[in-house]
Amino acid sequence: MKAGTIIPKQKGSLEIMDMDIPEISENEVLVKVKMLGLDGTDKELGNGLYGEAPKGQGFLIPGHESIGTVEKVGSAVNGISVGDTVVATVRRPDDCINCKSGESDMCIKGDYLERGIKGENGYMAEYYKEKQEYLVKIPESISEAAVMLEPLSIAEKAVKQVFEVQKRMVWQPKNAIVLGTGTVGLFAAMILRLNGIDVVSVDRTENNPIKDNIYSKMGITHINSMDTPIEELPAKLGKRIDIAVELTGSPKAVASALNLPSINGVLCLLSVTGESYSENIDIGEFNYNMVLGNKVVVGSVNSNISHFIKGVQDMASIESSNPGLLKSMITRRIRLEDFSYDMLSDREQIKNVIVMG
Repeated sequence: MKAGTIIPKQKGSLEIMDMDIPEISENEVLVKVKMLGLDGTDKELGNGLYGEAPKGQGFLIPGHESIGTVEKVGSAVNGISVGDTVVATVRRPDDCINCKSGESDMCIKGDYLERGIKGENGYMAEYYKEKQEYLVKIPESISEAAVMLEPLSIAEKAVKQVFEVQKRMVWQPKNAIVLGTGTVGLFAAMILRLNGIDVVSVDRTENNPIKDNIYSKMGITHINSMDTPIEELPAKLGKRIDIAVELTGSPKAVASALNLPSINGVLCLLSVTGESYSENIDIGEFNYNMVLGNKVVVGSVNSNISHFIKGVQDMASIESSNPGLLKSMITRRIRLEDFSYDMLSDREQIKNVIVMG
């Protein structure tokens, strides 16, 4: 089989190699990859910023967003059959209490592995093998869009965390602001709309035909922060902001987002800010507003299989009411032999995918 490989922390090391198709045990499943999704993590891996090869192996097969078809099942596998369409989760647990409870996204020790990222080969290959418990079956209705199930699961977890935090009181949220309209940002806005919340999506663009169609079909309001700075949004909207979600990756945007939630509101920080940025913040005023306003700031990272399963349900709901809307987010399809990490610098694309085979 063909597989893309990189040498972790070495920029420009992408190489397509010939490898043997994996042999499965009685408890494993062999999956033929149909499509591989690409995101900012892949871009950073390609630029050599991080990554970890499996023990004893000098290279890493990257790729953590995938969809494929089951080709073979082990004799001890139940509930998954040849021909099923599946998506695999990413993180593999260590032995901490949270991981043992099925919440590897809440790992305490940090000894987890992540397929295609940290210590475990990913899905940039024609085939991979996996244990049944890390696979999610995909219905035919979303079989093309579900290559994006992993980023959707990140948004699912974030929204769930917000609602879990707000169980601290009687709470009926009405309004939300989502900063950032990348794949996860669009999904976060969609999920909040499915929960009956009025959503404003904010980015630094005037218009984008595909995103504009999503806003229109899902009933999302779009605001360009070049026209209305983030800190002025509550006044412009004239509404209480019950939920704010930050996904821009910009430290400056994070600083501006801190004051978005109204009384009893919650801010969920969901992006990883790699760059350094200094901002003068009046800590006394910030503390005063947080305490007297009963506000919460919560961080969220990764997801577990429960969020993937919920994502399948929400994808099916969106597809049922807006056929083809999710698929429209896949704006570029690339063959493995034509792929270059430089392609991921094109900000006009919403979702890049590699079509395998």
